[in-house]
Amino acid sequence: MSDLKADIVKNFGNKLRIRVCGLFIENNRLLLLKHHSIGAHHILWSPPGGGMDFTEHAAQTLVREFIEETGLTPTVYEFGFVHEYVNTPMHAVELFFIITKAEGKAALGKDPEMMGEQMLQELAFVDLETLNSIPDEQKHFLLRGLESWEKLLNRKGYSLDSTVH
Repeated sequence: MSDLKADIVKNFGNKLRIRVCGLFIENNRLLLLKHHSIGAHHILWSPPGGGMDFTEHAAQTLVREFIEETGLTPTVYEFGFVHEYVNTPMHAVELFFIITKAEGKAALGKDPEMMGEQMLQELAFVDLETLNSIPDEQKHFLLRGLESWEKLLNRKGYSLDSTVH
């Protein structure tokens, strides 16, 4: 196992985490982060977000994570939906919020939990055509086969990765 993969498992794996994630669309493009050493092909594109700290409210987590990972300070608009992400050794209940605006300049940040090599590899605003050209195995389950941003933003309730049996 690579050092990066071992750090990821040590920091995030083999435990249930509560994550807060933000969906930010600007100029008809969704803000995504490319993670290395996660997912079936060791690449996973997903919206910014991360784990809640004890006593931290979800909106506080979202603002902190956005600043750490993207350099942007978001305006949290509304709660969207819950998604359960299971990709062993990772297991997270994800709270997705809609973000209407963000202040600052977008720049790839880092995960402070990672002491060595970072798993965050790229930040990009991705249009729907580009998103759909990324292989499904390399993107968050919610982004697979997406027909429109409205379908993503109007999602409600609870969903579970289809890879879970």
